[in-house]
Amino acid sequence: MSLESLKTKLLSDPTVKEHYEAIQPEFEAAKAIIAMRRKLALTQRELAEKAGIKQPQLARLETGKQSPRLETLAEIAASVGYAVEIKLVPLDSSEDNSFSELK
Repeated sequence: MSLESLKTKLLSDPTVKEHYEAIQPEFEAAKAIIAMRRKLALTQRELAEKAGIKQPQLARLETGKQSPRLETLAEIAASVGYAVEIKLVPLDSSEDNSFSELK
């Protein structure tokens, strides 16, 4: 059984799907940190040093073992010239109104 078919099978259970969707923002944050770090060709140790945190903390953020605080994400991003952007999107993906800033 492939990973995708296993995922599909597991997500057909409403309880599993609810829990999976609840942790998605944390994993998206982790993926963004990893992508940024790789784009900048930095090791975890180098990025952690620039951000003023310890490498094990960055590793926990990247693996999803620790939930990132917004302040920590902002500090990590700012340490390498990036900023955090927050976007609110409807749970019903058929709608096309997202909010990334207040006007």
